[in-house]
Amino acid sequence: MFRDGPVKETRLAVDGLSVLRSSTPAPRPAADRSRVLRRALAVVAAGCGVPYTVSLLPGVRSEAGFSLVLDGWCQTVFVAAVIGLAFCRAAASHQDRRAWTAFGLGLACFLAGTLVYYARYQDLAVVPYPAWSDLGWVLFYPFVYAALTGMLRTRVTRLGAGVWLDGLVVGLTVAAAGAAFALGAAVRAAEGKLDVVLVGLAYPVADLALLTLVGGGIAVIGRGAGAAWWWISGGMGLFVVVDTVYAFQLAHGTYVDGGPVDLGWALAFACFGAAATRRPAGERARRREGTEALVLPGVCAVGALALLLYGYLGTGEPLAGWLAIGAVLAALARTGLSFRVVKALADSRRQARTDELTGLVNRRGVYELLAPLDAELTAGGEVAVLLIDLDRFKEINDSLGHAAGDELLRQVGPRLVPDLRATDVLARLGGDEFVVLARDLDADGATALAERIRTRLQQPFRSGSMDLTVDASIGIAVGPAQAHWAEELLQMADLAMYAAKRRRTGVALYDEARDGQGRHRLELADQLRRGIAGGELVLHYQPKLAFDGDHVVGAEALVRWRHPEHGLLFPDAFIELAESSGLMGELTVAVLDLALAQARAWSDLGHRLSVAVNVSPSNLVDDRFPEEVAQRLQAHSLPASALVLEVTESLLMEDRERAVSVLRRLRDAGVGIAIDDYGTGYSSLAYLAELPVTELKLDRAFVGTMIDSPRNSAIVTSTLQLSHALGLVLVAEGAEDQATVDALADLGCDQVQGYHLSRPLPPEQLLGWLSDRAAAVRPATVPA
Repeated sequence: MFRDGPVKETRLAVDGLSVLRSSTPAPRPAADRSRVLRRALAVVAAGCGVPYTVSLLPGVRSEAGFSLVLDGWCQTVFVAAVIGLAFCRAAASHQDRRAWTAFGLGLACFLAGTLVYYARYQDLAVVPYPAWSDLGWVLFYPFVYAALTGMLRTRVTRLGAGVWLDGLVVGLTVAAAGAAFALGAAVRAAEGKLDVVLVGLAYPVADLALLTLVGGGIAVIGRGAGAAWWWISGGMGLFVVVDTVYAFQLAHGTYVDGGPVDLGWALAFACFGAAATRRPAGERARRREGTEALVLPGVCAVGALALLLYGYLGTGEPLAGWLAIGAVLAALARTGLSFRVVKALADSRRQARTDELTGLVNRRGVYELLAPLDAELTAGGEVAVLLIDLDRFKEINDSLGHAAGDELLRQVGPRLVPDLRATDVLARLGGDEFVVLARDLDADGATALAERIRTRLQQPFRSGSMDLTVDASIGIAVGPAQAHWAEELLQMADLAMYAAKRRRTGVALYDEARDGQGRHRLELADQLRRGIAGGELVLHYQPKLAFDGDHVVGAEALVRWRHPEHGLLFPDAFIELAESSGLMGELTVAVLDLALAQARAWSDLGHRLSVAVNVSPSNLVDDRFPEEVAQRLQAHSLPASALVLEVTESLLMEDRERAVSVLRRLRDAGVGIAIDDYGTGYSSLAYLAELPVTELKLDRAFVGTMIDSPRNSAIVTSTLQLSHALGLVLVAEGAEDQATVDALADLGCDQVQGYHLSRPLPPEQLLGWLSDRAAAVRPATVPA
């Protein structure tokens, strides 16, 4: 068999839309040629640049001065290759194309100036200033300035004034340092030589401007600049140092070709070439925050102050002093801006933890205050939590409107303040619920405080021209006697508050015997949620026997919870909890997935059994449930007929129209629908005729007593006749003995299920039961 080459996915952009197509890899001639050209230029740059740079090291050349091979050809080809790399980078980079083009033009101007110098002025004893070569060298700076500005703009998103001030502080400090330690010496050395000063100092001054931009850029974009920016920064730093030395030597007449100055320029161009070969940064600069954002500007501000001190002592340069003053002023502006930001953050933090209506601490603030109390409780310190719920507040809201209710809530805080200590915290949890956190208060003290609070709240509240009266139910929990965790105390106080409301006592202290069940119920609900997600549910299966042919046609999936502490729990221990906690939908989906996976495993072993799964009310009103069932059937490669969904009559009464719509869609897909516990709920011939039902499962209350009760026997008989008249399959549940099974068979019942056949079994045991039953039935079916 022959195979095509590997297929890869290609994303095409068509009129702004992304389209995927499959295609075999196609060659990209333009990209390949560009890659080959870059590699060739890099090899040429290395081949000419390395010997030229090594020749400039002290002691390598036999004598100083111009060398046609090294300073002429090697240097020229080396710089030309670097220029080519810059233009290649421009062609390959969509983001920085203009910037790298400008950078390449700047380098080309520099090379042009160098070639003019060698062609016209190399052999002259005295070089005129300014010379035509200076034109090319000076034009290098505006192009590079434009390039750096373009690169900076592509890497910086919209940043605030503080970030730009950071860049200004750093840039001015760098310029001040350069002016203090480089330009001053060069100016003094060139004293009386105006032409030399104007030309020689033009380069380091221009370099300082570029270095200011580079330093400010580093402060703004930080590590997100990319390798190319750092290589360019290093090259510009070398240019500042070398041009300053060049200006100094020029003023003294000591500059010669092939010396250390040329070495510095060569290394700078090597940095530029390395920058052109780096990969573009894949991300924009990230915003620096916290201490990281202040380190570089802070160090530079201290440096600027040091430069001012240096000038104050009389040895500094005026330009350096003015630049340092600018850096300090920018640092002061940054400091003022930082104070504004910090104040705004503090206000925002306070507002996030303050209830807008009452001005008290809100729920978020309460939980933040609870966390430090854990240490006090662990150390043995007493903490009392009082949860206050206003009684009859809803009546005021409903009858007088929210404005009256809000006015009452605003008065709660000022009214309770006289009864609270300075260390106590009063907060509003939400609605008409308040909480008091009190340190160093035992159960008796907390109960007395609760009684005082209740008395205060029972006094009328003035709202407009009316006096409004409310009462309060207050629950109390005290640690560490009752709990060692503050959040647990809040839960206990909540349970105690509901006990006070139920018993109409006003104030109630948490009691484990009375309130513990509710507390453990919350814990168990959380454990069940984690158990569903963690795969702690297991299924046992009870087989269903068809009287026609006396064979097993399916099994009902019955869920069990393998609790890590309490062992195997039956449905009556957690189903009601799942319903009240809103977990029934998740539980049903988990059971459905497990049951279909088991049906697939049985089918692979040759047992074509359908599985029946009970569904919850949340599933019957979920329009997405039919699609979810279809997806799971497809995932397990099962036909829809392999699944029967069981619903109770009571579930159908909650939202009948939506339930019927969902069931119709499931039935249209081929899924079986069974009415479970038929006869015990809201049995109605009207809904029975309307629903897309395939099975009726008669409740065990009728089947289990049909032998001894003529009435129940008549109900079984009439239900069987009704189901057959409607074309439905009748499944009799609760067959506990052979007599019941025989009676059902005589009546013409379709299927039977019960402990007489088999109790619910784990999957592996059900396989053994099937094998044993097949072995027992087979001899009776073999002809004599």
